[in-house]
Amino acid sequence: MCRRRTIRAATFMTMSWLLAACQQSAQSPFSASSESVSIDQFATSASADGTEGLRRSGTAPSPAGGPTITVSGNPSVVNGGTLAVGVQGATPFASVYVLIGGKTLGLAAEAAGGISGHYEIRLPAPQTSATILLTFPQAIALTDFQLLFAAANAAGVVGPYAALPTRVTQVGTGDIQVTLSWDADSDVDLHVIGPDGEEIYYGSRTSSSGGELDLDSNAACAIDGVRNENITWPVGRAPAGTYTVRVDYWDNCGVDRTNYTVRINNGGSGQIVSGFFAGLGDQGSLGSGRLVATFERQTGPASTVTPISTGSPRPAAQKVRRTVTTKHD
Repeated sequence: MCRRRTIRAATFMTMSWLLAACQQSAQSPFSASSESVSIDQFATSASADGTEGLRRSGTAPSPAGGPTITVSGNPSVVNGGTLAVGVQGATPFASVYVLIGGKTLGLAAEAAGGISGHYEIRLPAPQTSATILLTFPQAIALTDFQLLFAAANAAGVVGPYAALPTRVTQVGTGDIQVTLSWDADSDVDLHVIGPDGEEIYYGSRTSSSGGELDLDSNAACAIDGVRNENITWPVGRAPAGTYTVRVDYWDNCGVDRTNYTVRINNGGSGQIVSGFFAGLGDQGSLGSGRLVATFERQTGPASTVTPISTGSPRPAAQKVRRTVTTKHD
Protein backbone atom coordinates (compact mmCIF):
# COMPACT_ATOMS: atom_id res chain seq x y z
CA MET A 1 0.00 0.00 0.00
CA CYS A 2 2.77 2.45 0.95
CA ARG A 3 4.60 1.68 -2.34
CA ARG A 4 1.43 2.40 -4.34
CA ARG A 5 0.93 5.71 -2.57
CA THR A 6 4.56 6.67 -3.20
CA ILE A 7 4.25 5.88 -6.92
CA ARG A 8 0.99 7.83 -7.19
CA ALA A 9 2.48 10.81 -5.35
CA ALA A 10 5.54 10.80 -7.59
CA THR A 11 3.37 10.56 -10.70
CA PHE A 12 1.19 13.47 -9.56
CA MET A 13 4.23 15.63 -8.77
CA THR A 14 5.75 14.85 -12.17
CA MET A 15 2.52 15.74 -13.98
CA SER A 16 2.20 18.92 -11.93
CA TRP A 17 5.76 19.93 -12.79
CA LEU A 18 5.15 19.32 -16.48
CA LEU A 19 1.98 21.43 -16.39
CA ALA A 20 3.80 24.19 -14.54
CA ALA A 21 6.56 24.15 -17.14
CA CYS A 22 4.15 24.72 -20.02
CA GLN A 23 3.92 28.26 -21.29
CA GLN A 24 0.44 29.64 -20.85
CA SER A 25 -1.32 31.14 -23.85
CA ALA A 26 -1.65 34.91 -23.93
CA GLN A 27 -5.22 34.53 -25.18
CA SER A 28 -6.31 31.84 -22.70
CA PRO A 29 -4.42 32.06 -19.38
CA PHE A 30 -6.79 29.50 -17.84
CA SER A 31 -6.54 26.79 -20.48
CA ALA A 32 -4.64 24.28 -18.33
CA SER A 33 -6.61 23.28 -15.24
CA SER A 34 -6.16 20.87 -12.37
CA GLU A 35 -8.82 18.21 -12.90
CA SER A 36 -8.15 16.71 -9.46
CA VAL A 37 -9.44 19.84 -7.70
CA SER A 38 -12.67 21.58 -8.71
CA ILE A 39 -14.17 24.96 -7.95
CA ASP A 40 -16.89 23.58 -5.65
CA GLN A 41 -14.13 22.61 -3.22
CA PHE A 42 -13.53 26.34 -2.80
CA ALA A 43 -16.92 27.95 -3.48
CA THR A 44 -20.20 26.04 -3.32
CA SER A 45 -22.30 28.75 -4.99
CA ALA A 46 -22.14 32.18 -6.61
CA SER A 47 -25.12 34.51 -7.01
CA ALA A 48 -25.98 38.14 -7.69
CA ASP A 49 -29.06 39.80 -6.18
CA GLY A 50 -30.95 36.52 -6.04
CA THR A 51 -29.81 35.26 -9.45
CA GLU A 52 -28.06 31.95 -8.88
CA GLY A 53 -24.93 31.27 -10.89
CA LEU A 54 -24.54 28.17 -13.06
CA ARG A 55 -21.61 25.92 -12.25
CA ARG A 56 -19.82 25.04 -15.49
CA SER A 57 -17.22 22.37 -16.06
CA GLY A 58 -14.14 22.87 -18.19
CA THR A 59 -12.24 25.99 -19.14
CA ALA A 60 -13.49 29.49 -18.41
CA PRO A 61 -13.92 31.82 -21.41
CA SER A 62 -10.91 33.87 -22.46
CA PRO A 63 -10.79 37.69 -22.44
CA ALA A 64 -11.68 39.11 -25.85
CA GLY A 65 -12.08 42.86 -25.41
CA GLY A 66 -15.23 42.91 -23.26
CA PRO A 67 -16.04 45.11 -20.26
CA THR A 68 -13.24 46.02 -17.85
CA ILE A 69 -14.15 45.61 -14.18
CA THR A 70 -12.73 46.21 -10.73
CA VAL A 71 -13.59 44.06 -7.71
CA SER A 72 -13.60 44.71 -3.98
CA GLY A 73 -14.25 42.46 -1.02
CA ASN A 74 -12.93 41.18 2.27
CA PRO A 75 -9.70 39.23 1.67
CA SER A 76 -10.48 37.02 4.69
CA VAL A 77 -13.13 34.27 4.64
CA VAL A 78 -14.12 31.35 6.88
CA ASN A 79 -14.94 27.78 5.98
CA GLY A 80 -18.72 27.43 5.83
CA GLY A 81 -19.12 31.20 5.51
CA THR A 82 -19.89 33.80 2.83
CA LEU A 83 -18.20 36.62 0.95
CA ALA A 84 -19.85 39.58 -0.81
CA VAL A 85 -17.76 40.92 -3.68
CA GLY A 86 -18.49 44.26 -5.31
CA VAL A 87 -18.06 44.36 -9.10
CA GLN A 88 -17.82 47.71 -10.89
CA GLY A 89 -17.67 48.10 -14.66
CA ALA A 90 -16.71 51.02 -16.87
CA THR A 91 -19.43 49.88 -19.27
CA PRO A 92 -22.57 47.74 -18.76
CA PHE A 93 -22.14 43.98 -18.43
CA ALA A 94 -24.74 41.23 -18.71
CA SER A 95 -22.99 38.32 -17.03
CA VAL A 96 -20.18 37.60 -14.57
CA TYR A 97 -17.73 34.69 -14.50
CA VAL A 98 -16.09 33.46 -11.30
CA LEU A 99 -13.20 31.02 -11.10
CA ILE A 100 -10.16 30.12 -9.01
CA GLY A 101 -7.11 31.77 -10.52
CA GLY A 102 -3.64 30.77 -11.56
CA LYS A 103 -1.79 32.08 -8.50
CA THR A 104 -3.60 29.90 -5.99
CA LEU A 105 -1.01 28.68 -3.51
CA GLY A 106 -0.16 25.06 -2.78
CA LEU A 107 -0.75 23.46 -6.21
CA ALA A 108 2.21 23.22 -8.55
CA ALA A 109 -0.11 22.98 -11.54
CA GLU A 110 -1.53 26.40 -10.80
CA ALA A 111 1.40 28.04 -12.57
CA ALA A 112 -0.22 26.84 -15.79
CA GLY A 113 -3.84 27.60 -15.10
CA GLY A 114 -6.87 27.59 -12.85
CA ILE A 115 -8.74 24.93 -10.97
CA SER A 116 -11.35 22.95 -12.89
CA GLY A 117 -14.74 24.61 -13.40
CA HIS A 118 -16.22 28.08 -13.02
CA TYR A 119 -19.49 29.88 -12.27
CA GLU A 120 -21.49 31.88 -14.79
CA ILE A 121 -24.00 34.41 -13.43
CA ARG A 122 -26.44 35.79 -15.97
CA LEU A 123 -27.82 39.10 -14.76
CA PRO A 124 -31.48 40.09 -15.38
CA ALA A 125 -30.33 43.13 -17.38
CA PRO A 126 -27.02 44.81 -18.31
CA GLN A 127 -25.65 46.95 -15.47
CA THR A 128 -22.44 48.66 -14.38
CA SER A 129 -22.33 47.27 -10.84
CA ALA A 130 -23.26 44.06 -9.06
CA THR A 131 -22.67 42.33 -5.74
CA ILE A 132 -21.58 38.72 -6.09
CA LEU A 133 -22.33 36.54 -3.05
CA LEU A 134 -20.13 33.47 -2.67
CA THR A 135 -20.68 30.63 -0.22
CA PHE A 136 -17.89 28.35 0.96
CA PRO A 137 -17.83 24.68 1.96
CA GLN A 138 -17.24 23.66 5.57
CA ALA A 139 -13.92 22.17 4.49
CA ILE A 140 -11.82 24.23 2.04
CA ALA A 141 -8.96 22.62 0.13
CA LEU A 142 -6.37 25.34 0.77
CA THR A 143 -5.77 28.18 3.20
CA ASP A 144 -4.94 30.71 0.45
CA PHE A 145 -6.45 31.01 -3.00
CA GLN A 146 -7.16 33.62 -5.65
CA LEU A 147 -10.66 34.42 -6.87
CA LEU A 148 -10.94 35.73 -10.43
CA PHE A 149 -13.89 37.66 -11.87
CA ALA A 150 -14.69 38.74 -15.43
CA ALA A 151 -17.71 40.36 -17.05
CA ALA A 152 -19.25 39.87 -20.47
CA ASN A 153 -21.42 42.28 -22.42
CA ALA A 154 -24.83 41.43 -23.89
CA ALA A 155 -23.13 39.93 -26.95
CA GLY A 156 -21.15 37.55 -24.75
CA VAL A 157 -17.77 39.23 -25.25
CA VAL A 158 -15.64 38.72 -22.13
CA GLY A 159 -13.35 41.34 -20.63
CA PRO A 160 -10.13 40.98 -18.62
CA TYR A 161 -10.14 39.09 -15.32
CA ALA A 162 -9.76 40.93 -12.01
CA ALA A 163 -8.22 39.14 -9.02
CA LEU A 164 -9.15 39.05 -5.34
CA PRO A 165 -6.57 37.19 -3.19
CA THR A 166 -8.34 35.32 -0.40
CA ARG A 167 -7.17 33.79 2.90
CA VAL A 168 -9.15 31.26 4.93
CA THR A 169 -9.52 31.56 8.70
CA GLN A 170 -10.40 28.06 9.91
CA VAL A 171 -13.39 27.87 12.27
CA GLY A 172 -15.46 25.13 13.85
CA THR A 173 -18.32 23.35 12.10
CA GLY A 174 -20.82 20.75 13.29
CA ASP A 175 -24.54 20.08 13.65
CA ILE A 176 -25.17 23.82 13.55
CA GLN A 177 -22.92 26.54 12.17
CA VAL A 178 -23.91 30.21 12.07
CA THR A 179 -21.51 32.62 10.39
CA LEU A 180 -21.50 36.41 10.11
CA SER A 181 -19.45 38.32 7.54
CA TRP A 182 -19.33 42.05 6.84
CA ASP A 183 -17.57 44.46 4.50
CA ALA A 184 -16.19 47.35 6.57
CA ASP A 185 -13.76 47.98 9.41
CA SER A 186 -16.49 48.17 12.05
CA ASP A 187 -17.40 46.05 15.09
CA VAL A 188 -20.38 43.77 14.39
CA ASP A 189 -21.37 41.01 16.83
CA LEU A 190 -23.10 37.68 16.30
CA HIS A 191 -25.53 36.44 18.97
CA VAL A 192 -27.24 33.03 18.98
CA ILE A 193 -29.75 31.94 21.62
CA GLY A 194 -30.17 28.19 21.89
CA PRO A 195 -33.30 26.22 22.87
CA ASP A 196 -32.10 26.29 26.49
CA GLY A 197 -32.28 30.10 26.55
CA GLU A 198 -28.52 30.57 26.82
CA GLU A 199 -27.17 33.38 24.67
CA ILE A 200 -23.78 32.92 23.01
CA TYR A 201 -21.98 36.15 22.10
CA TYR A 202 -18.68 37.90 22.84
CA GLY A 203 -19.49 38.15 26.56
CA SER A 204 -20.46 34.48 26.94
CA ARG A 205 -18.60 32.44 24.35
CA THR A 206 -19.79 28.96 25.34
CA SER A 207 -23.04 27.36 26.46
CA SER A 208 -23.71 24.29 28.58
CA SER A 209 -25.14 22.53 25.50
CA GLY A 210 -21.81 22.77 23.66
CA GLY A 211 -22.32 25.90 21.56
CA GLU A 212 -19.29 28.12 21.09
CA LEU A 213 -18.29 31.46 19.60
CA ASP A 214 -14.85 30.57 18.28
CA LEU A 215 -14.15 33.69 16.23
CA ASP A 216 -14.70 37.31 17.29
CA SER A 217 -13.47 40.09 15.02
CA ASN A 218 -12.72 43.83 15.33
CA ALA A 219 -13.55 43.77 19.06
CA ALA A 220 -13.99 47.31 20.39
CA CYS A 221 -12.62 48.62 17.07
CA ALA A 222 -9.32 46.78 17.42
CA ILE A 223 -9.34 46.21 13.66
CA ASP A 224 -7.96 42.81 12.65
CA GLY A 225 -9.27 42.66 9.07
CA VAL A 226 -11.04 39.32 9.55
CA ARG A 227 -14.62 40.70 9.54
CA ASN A 228 -16.14 37.30 10.29
CA GLU A 229 -17.66 35.66 13.37
CA ASN A 230 -18.69 32.05 13.90
CA ILE A 231 -20.88 30.15 16.37
CA THR A 232 -21.19 26.38 16.18
CA TRP A 233 -22.42 23.27 17.97
CA PRO A 234 -20.31 20.09 17.52
CA VAL A 235 -21.74 16.96 15.92
CA GLY A 236 -24.14 15.22 18.31
CA ARG A 237 -24.38 18.16 20.73
CA ALA A 238 -26.87 20.62 19.22
CA PRO A 239 -30.15 20.29 21.15
CA ALA A 240 -33.52 20.06 19.46
CA GLY A 241 -35.69 23.17 19.57
CA THR A 242 -35.79 26.80 18.46
CA TYR A 243 -32.68 28.91 17.84
CA THR A 244 -32.65 32.69 17.55
CA VAL A 245 -29.99 34.62 15.62
CA ARG A 246 -29.30 38.30 16.28
CA VAL A 247 -26.71 40.71 14.88
CA ASP A 248 -25.59 43.75 16.84
CA TYR A 249 -23.84 46.87 15.52
CA TRP A 250 -21.53 47.43 18.47
CA ASP A 251 -19.57 50.34 16.95
CA ASN A 252 -19.17 51.80 13.48
CA CYS A 253 -15.48 52.50 14.22
CA GLY A 254 -15.71 55.56 11.98
CA VAL A 255 -17.31 54.04 8.85
CA ASP A 256 -20.56 55.29 7.31
CA ARG A 257 -22.19 51.97 6.46
CA THR A 258 -21.66 48.25 7.03
CA ASN A 259 -23.21 45.51 4.89
CA TYR A 260 -23.46 42.08 6.50
CA THR A 261 -24.45 38.52 5.64
CA VAL A 262 -25.52 35.74 8.01
CA ARG A 263 -25.42 32.12 6.91
CA ILE A 264 -27.11 29.35 8.91
CA ASN A 265 -26.22 25.71 8.35
CA ASN A 266 -28.63 23.51 10.29
CA GLY A 267 -27.53 19.94 9.60
CA GLY A 268 -27.17 20.65 5.88
CA SER A 269 -30.27 22.85 5.59
CA GLY A 270 -29.20 26.39 4.79
CA GLN A 271 -30.47 29.94 5.14
CA ILE A 272 -28.82 33.25 4.17
CA VAL A 273 -29.88 36.70 5.36
CA SER A 274 -28.26 39.99 4.31
CA GLY A 275 -28.70 43.53 5.58
CA PHE A 276 -26.84 46.70 6.52
CA PHE A 277 -26.19 49.03 9.43
CA ALA A 278 -25.70 52.78 9.56
CA GLY A 279 -25.20 55.09 12.52
CA LEU A 280 -22.81 54.96 15.41
CA GLY A 281 -23.61 51.58 16.96
CA ASP A 282 -25.05 50.75 20.39
CA GLN A 283 -22.11 49.11 22.21
CA GLY A 284 -24.60 46.42 23.16
CA SER A 285 -24.24 43.30 25.24
CA LEU A 286 -26.57 40.53 26.44
CA GLY A 287 -29.92 40.71 24.61
CA SER A 288 -28.75 43.35 22.13
CA GLY A 289 -28.97 43.27 18.38
CA ARG A 290 -31.32 43.00 15.43
CA LEU A 291 -33.39 39.84 15.01
CA VAL A 292 -32.11 38.12 11.86
CA ALA A 293 -33.67 34.67 11.91
CA THR A 294 -35.16 31.88 13.97
CA PHE A 295 -34.90 28.24 13.00
CA GLU A 296 -35.90 24.83 14.33
CA ARG A 297 -33.77 21.76 14.88
CA GLN A 298 -35.84 18.60 14.88
CA THR A 299 -33.21 16.19 16.17
CA GLY A 300 -30.68 16.30 18.98
CA PRO A 301 -30.54 16.07 22.77
CA ALA A 302 -33.43 17.48 24.79
CA SER A 303 -32.65 20.94 26.14
CA THR A 304 -33.20 22.24 29.64
CA VAL A 305 -34.57 25.77 29.53
CA THR A 306 -32.48 28.18 31.56
CA PRO A 307 -34.75 30.41 33.66
CA ILE A 308 -34.28 34.14 33.24
CA SER A 309 -33.60 35.79 36.57
CA THR A 310 -35.44 39.06 37.19
CA GLY A 311 -33.74 39.85 40.48
CA SER A 312 -30.06 39.70 39.68
CA PRO A 313 -29.38 40.14 35.96
CA ARG A 314 -26.26 38.65 34.50
CA PRO A 315 -23.57 41.32 34.33
CA ALA A 316 -22.89 42.64 30.87
CA ALA A 317 -19.51 41.85 29.39
CA GLN A 318 -17.27 44.83 28.93
CA LYS A 319 -15.60 45.91 25.72
CA VAL A 320 -13.21 48.82 25.83
CA ARG A 321 -13.68 51.22 22.93
CA ARG A 322 -10.32 52.17 21.58
CA THR A 323 -9.86 55.91 21.28
CA VAL A 324 -7.60 57.62 18.76
CA THR A 325 -5.56 60.59 19.90
CA THR A 326 -3.94 63.04 17.56
CA LYS A 327 -0.49 64.34 18.35
CA HIS A 328 -0.08 68.09 17.90
CA ASP A 329 3.33 69.68 17.52
